[in-house]
Amino acid sequence: MPTKWFSKEKSLNLLSKSVYGRLATCGEDGQPYITPINFVLYNEKIYFHTGFKGRKLDNIGYNPKVCLEVSSPGKIYSTSEAKDFTMRFWSVLVFGEASIVHDDEFKLMIMNKLMEKHAREYEFKPLSLEDMKIVNLVEISIDEISGKASVDPV
Repeated sequence: MPTKWFSKEKSLNLLSKSVYGRLATCGEDGQPYITPINFVLYNEKIYFHTGFKGRKLDNIGYNPKVCLEVSSPGKIYSTSEAKDFTMRFWSVLVFGEASIVHDDEFKLMIMNKLMEKHAREYEFKPLSLEDMKIVNLVEISIDEISGKASVDPV
């Protein structure tokens, strides 16, 4: 199955439009751990909110290197032989470093961007600076990004 590699700009565009992704972390035990997250891309950094405790945060505290994957399956192409079945898809992989955001004003701005992205069709009371005391926000600085799609043979 032929593959088309995306530019950095196309990969960032697909990443920014994705509703959720799968975040891989690795802790002290060396065991990879994958968590689905919703997120927002801002200034070529990824942000997501999370609880204050848990394996994901324990892993990030031990090893801040992370990987985020977003993808979308496409059409299945069938043939008379199973070995020739294939599926169209696109995917984006991000390798980066995660850290906790402590600035409440910045957290409020990012949380508003998350709400704009994921909840714009709902009515709700806007977030306040006071609300940020109970918000844990993680930033992922992108070290490397790549994207690709399967394409029809020429």
